[in-house]
Amino acid sequence: MKSKKGIIKELSTGPKDLRTFFASQGYNNIKKRMGLSLVILIIALIAFSSYFFIFYVKPVSNSQEFIDAIGDCKKVSWIREDVQASWLYTIIGNGKGDACNVKVQLLNMKTGIIDNEKLQGEKMTCRVLKDEIKLPEKDLSRCTGSLKEKLQEIIIQKMHSYLLDNLGNVNQTFFEV
Repeated sequence: MKSKKGIIKELSTGPKDLRTFFASQGYNNIKKRMGLSLVILIIALIAFSSYFFIFYVKPVSNSQEFIDAIGDCKKVSWIREDVQASWLYTIIGNGKGDACNVKVQLLNMKTGIIDNEKLQGEKMTCRVLKDEIKLPEKDLSRCTGSLKEKLQEIIIQKMHSYLLDNLGNVNQTFFEV
């Protein structure tokens, strides 16, 4: 075993001996390794920052913050809880004209018939005017997606059942006139 003086003497004998020492320790490709590390670090920083600038959606806690965000088409999300259901609204960006595109997802049905449970987890994208204050699902004509289609199916089935149940009353009223 060498003493400290022997190691220092060995390192200080000259540049050639120093190069061989570092080469024996695996430092002969230090520039390549540092360059590769720098490239990996830059790629990681770009990926991390792009997540926040492109994909990150800020959650808001109340309807007023959500309505304010629609005015600017800021990327935010809001969970609305009411007596019948839980809804997730996510502003995904600008739409055509003076509108924002809002993704609407039905998270949970709290009340209603069993058929309505099929709607849970379904999504639709709605076009909401920036100066509008009503909820996106209130005007299905501006929406597209599987949730809209299934909501329309349920509405049609309910109307059909209502007509069949009240066909006698409608017939009687028609003939009285």
